[in-house]
Amino acid sequence: MSGWRPNPLDSGDKYKHGAGAEKPPIAQMTPQSPMTARNREELLFWINCVGAAVIVVRKETLLVLHANDCAAAFFQKDHTGLVNVDIGAIIGREAAQMLTQVWSTAPFGKVGEAFIVPCLLGSEQRLLIVRLSRVDVEGEHLRIFTFSDAPPQGSIALAGWQDNMLDILNWFPFGFEIADHDDQIQFANAHCRRLFGYHQHELENSEDWWRLAYPDSAYRAFAKHRWYTEIEAARLENRELTPFDLDVTTASGEVRTIQLRHRTIGKFNVNLFLDVTQERVYERELRMLAATDPLTGVLNRRQFFKDMEGVFSADATWPVTVLMLDLDHFKAINDTHGHIAGDLVLQEFTRRCVDLLRRGDQLARLGGEEFAVILRETTLEGATDIAERLRAGIERHAIEIRGQRLNITISIGGASRLVDDTIDKLMLRVDKALYEAKHRGRNQAVIAKSK
Repeated sequence: MSGWRPNPLDSGDKYKHGAGAEKPPIAQMTPQSPMTARNREELLFWINCVGAAVIVVRKETLLVLHANDCAAAFFQKDHTGLVNVDIGAIIGREAAQMLTQVWSTAPFGKVGEAFIVPCLLGSEQRLLIVRLSRVDVEGEHLRIFTFSDAPPQGSIALAGWQDNMLDILNWFPFGFEIADHDDQIQFANAHCRRLFGYHQHELENSEDWWRLAYPDSAYRAFAKHRWYTEIEAARLENRELTPFDLDVTTASGEVRTIQLRHRTIGKFNVNLFLDVTQERVYERELRMLAATDPLTGVLNRRQFFKDMEGVFSADATWPVTVLMLDLDHFKAINDTHGHIAGDLVLQEFTRRCVDLLRRGDQLARLGGEEFAVILRETTLEGATDIAERLRAGIERHAIEIRGQRLNITISIGGASRLVDDTIDKLMLRVDKALYEAKHRGRNQAVIAKSK
């Protein structure tokens, strides 16, 4: 596209001077001259030296502060109709919205790449070529837009393609962003604003994004390392970045789980942001349902043995003990008080066990009134103390169900993993220890001695 773009800041023979101003030396008449102005007087002088329509706006609000003589002729308005108004009143609201999506495309004092914007000038729809630059004048952040007519769509089809493409990008139901290789944003579609809520002036550079979107410094360091490491690997292999999730803090303070996608195309980085917050919640809920017992909320039998596989795949020298718990005479509770009362007893029993166990101990319901506990990094001596604490804690307080106090006791069997153990061998010894506790009269804990 650069082959046909006119230069809106072309000095040529189109320079116009303010009243009484001397024509500056040719060496000073560069495209960057308005951007090197030190004060408003210099800025006004230089924008009137530009042979194209120039509008200067306040960066945060796009309120028009200054317009040159060419802008008055181009937009067919006098100066009073151009200044102290929102730029949308000049080029149309949709075009103004697009300008808020075309981020600062050049460093301070430089002219950015041209882009095409469909504008509504009065009742006439026109395609305009716009260039953007940023400048600080007397301590105020300003943006300078230069406007010129784009070639007719019929003569250069690419202009029509870009016009349609911008509508398509804004229609995308996910964030779409184009940045340069230094991660400076060139374009962000409308969904980026809806997704994250940040304004243009809040994100001057990539560090502003990292600071606002990841306020926790530790998580920010993790996110940056993950992002740049994954991008580097993708670029070396000339492929798309393998998608991954990060938790992003929006402008409202809400934390959203965002799936990040990235591909380097030419000199641009293309980033996609998909909000997968709700999907990840559903996934966690499904995993929880698959791993937990629906009545008591602790691990189910399937997850217990899956976790045991993890234990046995770890270092065999780590001490691990398994306890098996069985409620004494539980069938009598069901027969006397009904199965609903029995379910309430199981729920209360589970809650008390969780309170009595240590953080990290894994309680599971294997079925019926039979439970098991994985005690990681626990020797026989430690397991004996925990088993007795469980037995005594359950016996000490009756469970009140529907106004009736039920005295509950449990029998416990336990065993520690041996170096040459399999899961089946260990569970067999635990089961034998539980049988021994019942054989001795119940309400006891028996921990099998290591061989």
